[in-house]
Amino acid sequence: MGKRRHEALQPLSRHHHYALVVAMHLTRQEQPTEALVEELRQFWERGGQDHFREEEEILLPAYAKYGSVDRDEIAQMLLDHVKIRSLVSRALEDGDALVLVELGTALRAHVQLEEQVIFPLIEETLQEPDLTRLAPFFEEHRAASPYARPDEPTADA
Repeated sequence: MGKRRHEALQPLSRHHHYALVVAMHLTRQEQPTEALVEELRQFWERGGQDHFREEEEILLPAYAKYGSVDRDEIAQMLLDHVKIRSLVSRALEDGDALVLVELGTALRAHVQLEEQVIFPLIEETLQEPDLTRLAPFFEEHRAASPYARPDEPTADA
C-alpha cells in the first residue's frame, strides 16, 4: 500500500476519486447520453472547475516557492486543465457521445498524473508547515459527490 496523502491534499484526492467515477461513466457509455451530460454538469459545476482553480492558484504557486515549475509534469498538468475545460464545454453544449468518451479518457489520465506524479512531487518539495498552511484553501468538493459515502466526514461535519 502506498504512502498516505498529506492531510492538506486529501480534499483534492477525494475529489479525484469522484472525477474517476465520472470518467468511468463517460468512457463506458452505459447510461443514456443525456444522463451522462447531466452527471458531467453536476461534477463540473459543483467543484470540478473550482478544483482546477485551487490547483492553479493555490497549490502550484505554493510549490513554486521551493520547486521548479519548469518541469514537463507541471506543463502537462496545466495543458490537461486547458484540454479538459475545452472538452467539458463541448460536451455540455453538444452532448456528443464521442466527446464524452474523449473527456473521460483525458480526465482519467489527468487524475493519474496528479495522484502518481504531481502530488508526490509537491509533498516531497514543500515543508510540513507550508503544506499544513494550504489545508484551509482546498474545498471539500467531494461532499457534493453523489458517490460520497454518508459515513465519511465532510467540510460541514
